[in-house]
Amino acid sequence: MQKDVTKKHVRLDVSSKVESEPADDLADVAIRRCRELIRTVRAFASEENVDEGPPAENVRPSLADAGEGLWLPPPDPNAETPDDIVGATEKPEAAADPEAGGLFLSHVWDEPEGWAEHFGPTEESEGLSYAAAKQAQVASSLREAERRQFPRPWAPTRVWVDFASLPEPVTQADHPLEQTVFGPYRLPIRELKSFVPRQPHAQEQVAYTLLHLPEGHSFEGVMKKTEYDDQRRPLQNSPTEEVSWSIPAGWHFIRSCRAIPEGPIPPWETEQKPEYRPLTEQLRTWCTRLALRNEAWVEFTLGSLRSECLLLADTMLTLHCGMVAVAPWNYFDRLWPLWEWAVYCARCGPHRIQLACDSFTQGTLEKYHQAIRKVSVLNAGCRDERDRTLLLDALEALFNCKIIDETVGYERPAGECTHVVKKRVVDFSAVERFVQITAIAIFAREAALVASREHGVKDEAGWVLLAKELGFTNLHKALKLCKPWFWTEPLRNEGSEEEQIDLEYRTLVEQWWEDHVLPEVELERQLALKPI
Repeated sequence: MQKDVTKKHVRLDVSSKVESEPADDLADVAIRRCRELIRTVRAFASEENVDEGPPAENVRPSLADAGEGLWLPPPDPNAETPDDIVGATEKPEAAADPEAGGLFLSHVWDEPEGWAEHFGPTEESEGLSYAAAKQAQVASSLREAERRQFPRPWAPTRVWVDFASLPEPVTQADHPLEQTVFGPYRLPIRELKSFVPRQPHAQEQVAYTLLHLPEGHSFEGVMKKTEYDDQRRPLQNSPTEEVSWSIPAGWHFIRSCRAIPEGPIPPWETEQKPEYRPLTEQLRTWCTRLALRNEAWVEFTLGSLRSECLLLADTMLTLHCGMVAVAPWNYFDRLWPLWEWAVYCARCGPHRIQLACDSFTQGTLEKYHQAIRKVSVLNAGCRDERDRTLLLDALEALFNCKIIDETVGYERPAGECTHVVKKRVVDFSAVERFVQITAIAIFAREAALVASREHGVKDEAGWVLLAKELGFTNLHKALKLCKPWFWTEPLRNEGSEEEQIDLEYRTLVEQWWEDHVLPEVELERQLALKPI
C-alpha cells in the first residue's frame, strides 16, 4: 500500500456499521473495510493466467488488450433502461484484490470538444476516434507505470477501473445520499442459507457478508404469527401472514439481521438473542453461534456495495501504489477526475502519477494550457449530480478551504425586525492552485522526457511560461533548471551510443524532477492541506 503522506484520518460515517471505535482507529477500520471490497482487473494478459484458467477463448481480456469499445461513454444514469456501457466489447472481469497495491486508472468518459478538428478523418488519413486513442494510451501507460515500479512487484499488475471495479447501482436510488438500506426482508434460515455464501475457513475473519445476485432473489412464504396469553401459552387459531419480496439484482452486503418470533418460537426467546453485528462476523457464523434452526425466521436488511465503495472512495484511492491519469484536455473539467487527481497527489504524491496523454497532446498543447488556467472545482461537471456533495465535502475536509458567510439578501418576517440572510460559501482556491501546480509539474516532466534535445529548440512545451504566467514563482525557477540540450551534448561529444545517451538523459531528467521540482510541489502541498 502506498503511504498516505498527509497523515490524516479519513472522515467516515461508521456509526451504523461498526461498534464504537476510538478516533485514532478509524483510518485502520476504513483500510480493513476497503481491502475486503476492492476489486481490480488484470492489466496484462499472461501465459500463467491462461494456463491456470479456462481455455484461452473463454478468458476475459486484460485491460491493455481490450477493444476500443470499452471506452464508449456510459448511458445517462437516470435512464430507465440503460444499455450496456461497453456495447459489444467484452470488458475485463474484476476480482477481489485484498492485497491492494495496484494501479488506479483515472479517466474522463466524454470526448473533449474539438477532437474531430485535430484527430478526425482527413484526405491523408482515416483519423483516430477518441475511444481508440484512449485504449492505445491506456495500454502504453500501464506498461510505463509498471516500468517505473509503481504496482506491487511481487504479483501481476492489477488495476482499479470504474466500469469494472465499481458495481452498478442496484436501483436508481442507490446512492449514499439517497437510499443506503434495502429491506427489511423476512424468511426462514433454510432459505437464507440458499443464497448467502459460506466463507472458506481461511476467510472467516472477513467482516463483510457479501452477496452477488446477478438476477436478484425472490421469496414467497407463509409466516405463522403465534399469539400467547398472559401465562405465555399459545392460543389456538393464531393468524398467518403471507410474506413476499424481491431483492434487486447486483452486489449487496448484509447490513443487519435479527431473529424474529414465528410459529413455535416465542418473542421472549428471540429477544434474548443478540442481533447480527456487521463488520464483526460473518452472517453464517452468527447463525451458528446462536444455534438458529433451519425453520427459525430472521429479518435482515441489505446495503449496496456501490454506495459503500463511494463512501470509502478516499481510502480506496490511497490504497493504490500508482495512478494512471488518462488526461485529454477536458480532464479537469470533470469533478471526479479532478477530485481523484487532487486527493491522490495530496495523499500519495505527484511522483506516483503516470500520465496517459501522449497522443492527445499533438497539436493541442494550447488547449491543455487553457484547461489548467481555468481549473474550477465548482464549475467542474458531474454525470450524477448526487456525487457532487460527496466530492465537495471530501475536498473541504482535506484541503485548507476558507469558509465565507456571504450575504445574499434580507428578510423581514411579519412583526419582526429585518435580519440578514447569509449563505455558506466554500472557497476552493487552495484545491485549484494545488491542482494547477501539480499538473504543470507532471506535464513538464513528461515534456522533458520526450524533448528533442536539439540546440535552440524550446522543448519545455510552454509549461515553464505557464508557471510564470500563473504566478508560481518557485515552480517556475525549478522548471527552468531543465536543460535537455545542455545535458545531452556532452554525451554526444563523447561518442556515446544513442541508446546510452537516452538512458543517461532519462536519469538526468528524473534527478532534476526529484531534486528541484518535487520539493517545490511538496511545499505547495503543505500549504494546500488543512492543518492537522
